[in-house]
Amino acid sequence: MFQKAFLNLDKEKQDELLNKAMQLFIDHKYEDVTIKLILETLSLHPATFYRYFKDKDDLYYVMLCNVSQKKKDFLKNDGQEYVYELMVRDNTAEPLNELEVKFVKTVINLPVDVLLHLYLDLFKDESIAIFKDSLRRLRYDGKLRPDIDDDLIAFIYATVQFNLILFYREAGIEEEDLQLKVRKYFDKFFLHGLIKDSEYEE
Repeated sequence: MFQKAFLNLDKEKQDELLNKAMQLFIDHKYEDVTIKLILETLSLHPATFYRYFKDKDDLYYVMLCNVSQKKKDFLKNDGQEYVYELMVRDNTAEPLNELEVKFVKTVINLPVDVLLHLYLDLFKDESIAIFKDSLRRLRYDGKLRPDIDDDLIAFIYATVQFNLILFYREAGIEEEDLQLKVRKYFDKFFLHGLIKDSEYEE
């Protein structure tokens, strides 16, 4: 995650480095991006890079966190509910700039081990916390089934996001609109098992 030395940089310098790095991952496959290439692109000495980031994975993770936080803040200010996701977006409300949108699209082509690390290690806890909050709201509104175990359900929802990306790959689903339809279908299917029958709308 964000290293103290990186956070001590002014916002303009942070954005400059991250924008250059995002473009690098857009132009090259993840596995082809070497530390040497990163250092050349960002014009950084190795010692300086490692003061800012732990490694290549950490740099990529920091950039994803940045765009995810931007999306979260936008929806919060717009009064909408935020559901943690890495790549599928509703383009009717897109706070990300063109570079950020292109960068987010690189997620689907990540090596499986990197994707697994992102979803099941780095982002899992945040995703669980956000989904638990959604469950609490459903329970408060009297819509949630009484036998729901929040910890179990939130864990399942968070970890299954990795499988959705694998499904897009296996099925060759590259169009964002179709990915969004699949995501909404899954969410509706998942929700059907959580709420009372009287509250479910076809």
